[in-house]
Parts: sequence; C-alpha cells; structure tokens
Amino acid sequence: MSERIVTNPARMAENWRVAMTALTNLFLTTHRTLSGHPPQLGPTELLIYMTVSVANVQKLMRERNIPGDYAATGILPREWVVPISRNAIATATHLPRETVRRHVATMIRTGLLVEDERGGVTLPVGVIKERGFEPLLEGMLTDFARSAETLLRIGVLRIEKD
Repeated sequence: MSERIVTNPARMAENWRVAMTALTNLFLTTHRTLSGHPPQLGPTELLIYMTVSVANVQKLMRERNIPGDYAATGILPREWVVPISRNAIATATHLPRETVRRHVATMIRTGLLVEDERGGVTLPVGVIKERGFEPLLEGMLTDFARSAETLLRIGVLRIEKD
C-alpha cells in the first residue's frame, strides 16, 4: 500500500489566507534565493530562466524511475534535454514576445542560456555545478517542508493511502 499527498478543497476554502500565505512565502523564498545568487537576475530574467529550466527537464520528469545520477546533478545527455522556443516561453510566462526575445538574446550573450541546434534554448551543459546551484537546494527545501507542514496541519493537504 502506498501513500500520496492530496488536496482538500473544503479545508482550502476554510483556510484560504493561511494556505495562500504559505504558498506565497514559498514563492518569495525561491525568488529571493535564486535571484540573490550570481548572476543576480532581475524578476523577468529569473522567470525566463526558471521556465527554460523546467522545460528542459520535462522529458526526464515524465519517467517513473529517473535513471541514476540524472536525479541528482549528473549532466543530462542532450537527447534528454528539451529545448524551449521563445514563443513557448512567452506563452508560459505571459510576457510579451519582444520582451522574451530581448532578454533571451542578452542571456545567450552572457552565457546563461544557449541556442540549441534543434531550435529553442536550453541551459548550458553542467550549469548546476558550474553556477554553484547545489547548496541552494537545502534552504529552498527547508522552506518547502515548513510550508507543507503548515498545509498538512490545517488540513489543506492530507495524506491518502492508495
């Protein structure tokens, strides 16, 4: 028998402010952590960077069992990396296409993003270790755990047995 975490809509309605504060605080912690780390991105660049990051690993994240070191910081083979187009970034972020185009061009010039030969953009190979992102995870996960604990305590989230 396995367990999974599910939402409880009735408790969400009863605890809207507490739940929203916990989630918003989690977002702000993530933003503060990632934007304060070199190369200190502004809000628009950070939004684009995070969108590219998530898009690039979508194929891997659909796997039921993520292979070995790919779940950690191992460099993904290029066939596992999914490039994202500037139009897709604009759609996902609700930013104007021209804004995305300008920021992506700057981020490519500074080495934060790379043009992919398949079209679209990706993060550079080895970015987790080269940019020193590994140590950032603990603080972000600590805040996530605090938020999840709050949401479980007030019943907005609950553990359900399958």
